[in-house]
Amino acid sequence: MLRCRSALSVLGLVAFMSGPVAGQAPAAADTESPVATLKLNVRTVLVDVVVTDKNNQAVPGLQKEDFQVFEDGKPQTVSFFEPSFAAAPGAANAASVPPLPPNTFTNVPVVMPSNSVNVLLMDALNTPMPDQAYVHKEMVRYLASIPPGVRIGIFLLSERLRIIQGFTQDSAVLRASINRLAANPSSSALLPTVAGTNASDTAVNMIETEAVAEGYGGTPDPTLEAMAAGLQQFVDQEAGFEANQRLLLTIQSLQQIARYLAGVPGRKNLIWFAGSFPACLPAVTSENELTNGGCPYDKQVEQTMAMLADSRISIYPIDATGLMTHTLYTAENSKISGVPTNFQGVTTGQASSLNSDSQGNALNMITMDELAKKTGGTAHYNGNDLKGALAADIDNGSRYYTLAYTPTNRKEVGKERKIEIKSVSGNYKLSYRRGYFEETPKELRAAEAAPAKDPLRPLMDRGMPGFTELRYRMKVAPAAAQPAADAAHAGDNPSLSGPLTRYTVNFSLATDGLNLFPGPDGVRRRTIEVALVAYSQAGQPLNWETRSINLAIRPEQDAIAETSGIPFHFDIDAPPGDVYLRTGIYDSSSSKAGTLEIPLTSIAVAKK
Repeated sequence: MLRCRSALSVLGLVAFMSGPVAGQAPAAADTESPVATLKLNVRTVLVDVVVTDKNNQAVPGLQKEDFQVFEDGKPQTVSFFEPSFAAAPGAANAASVPPLPPNTFTNVPVVMPSNSVNVLLMDALNTPMPDQAYVHKEMVRYLASIPPGVRIGIFLLSERLRIIQGFTQDSAVLRASINRLAANPSSSALLPTVAGTNASDTAVNMIETEAVAEGYGGTPDPTLEAMAAGLQQFVDQEAGFEANQRLLLTIQSLQQIARYLAGVPGRKNLIWFAGSFPACLPAVTSENELTNGGCPYDKQVEQTMAMLADSRISIYPIDATGLMTHTLYTAENSKISGVPTNFQGVTTGQASSLNSDSQGNALNMITMDELAKKTGGTAHYNGNDLKGALAADIDNGSRYYTLAYTPTNRKEVGKERKIEIKSVSGNYKLSYRRGYFEETPKELRAAEAAPAKDPLRPLMDRGMPGFTELRYRMKVAPAAAQPAADAAHAGDNPSLSGPLTRYTVNFSLATDGLNLFPGPDGVRRRTIEVALVAYSQAGQPLNWETRSINLAIRPEQDAIAETSGIPFHFDIDAPPGDVYLRTGIYDSSSSKAGTLEIPLTSIAVAKK
């Protein structure tokens, strides 16, 4: 969903800090007088639709007339239609990029990427460690033959959300990231284990058995029976509390992903590997096992689904446990408790465990289906082919149709609206977001009053996909003369301290994509925004610079600029360690951007 604001004039964007870079001649100031602006709020709803046939293969070649769109049951007029298809996944012409000199990098892609990005979400919060190992193995198998042009980022959800690998098309880099993750597995203290569950069941069963033995006339001892019931209630409350805590952490992480990817154009496929998908449970109280008031987190869940859908993120949940089995008959449980692999001798507690497993598996599948349906993805469960599920999700998720419409109902009061899309040309399966929430009058007023945001800022986060509308090269190397310890820092972080290395970054910006129009004197002028941010591996900003550069190209410099690019340079200080340098350039006149991220550990230091 977009909120388009039409204006009679476009106001200039204000950068974080502006000013010409040293050595760059400033351009003449603009002398345009202020004019009145008129803003018109018009909601445009964007919906990405994946169309598959009975063999789960994407269906190409459909036209706008092949779709009918309804909102709250009322037909809507499709105002924009665009297919995002290629002859094969990632099938695009490779750009002719000559070998680069040492320490030189470019954001010109070797293969043009598809119009979607893919997030592989590894869930250690909701997945036992043995299942995590299997997921790692299957992912490495898939990444060994990743189709060209497919952009993948790897995130890890544990007690917090982390970026393991930013978006890249490089299969070797992705596999190395998975291998590093597999070498340092993590598990959540909030996730129940077979050993812990078995111990709790055994304790309850022992008291129940003793209650029967101490009873009279076939009636269990009431004191011991009450003790067993109290222990079972405590166990259930503890399990419910931990499940709800995992749900809240999961909701927070999904909202982080939605905010993070909101500025990325196109469709985003969130492929989520988990051993269980937290369902919204009733709140746990001290008086009884669970309240009867329903789920207390409905609003947070609905808000999260709306945020994901608004950011064009489709969830593809994949059950990391593979074929479903009861924990009572797993090898791990048999090893711990000596439970037989048949139904003979099953105790009351074990029967309760079997019933709990069945209910848990059913609830897990319902949750997965609901997540996929609401956001336009597909759920995969009760199967061991995780590699095949991953390949199918990335394949179909990169082939879709984008439809847009302006709702006939213009009034917004914060209610949920339902979206329905039908195919009139065949018996196909359609996957798409199923609704959105209106904005309230208060939210509309706040949006109107909010200051203009810098469009480059959201593109500069650690691990974001690369943007290539503006293309450039940069040579990065330690400065020939390193500053003294007490010298002023290069960069805008006032808290920067400790041992530092100064890097010189020499840019060469291609002129295509820039709006460079000659003035009366024949000089082509344009102001661009340039940003550099040094990040830790965990995504913490360590140092940064944001500047406006006033370009001025004289007629006699045109030929050089066209063939060799426009040169300018920055110096920035960074601490040692696993540091990533992200750079970005933005032209407000064309609304085009280019970004590039490199690990500073890849910089070859010249030998003395």
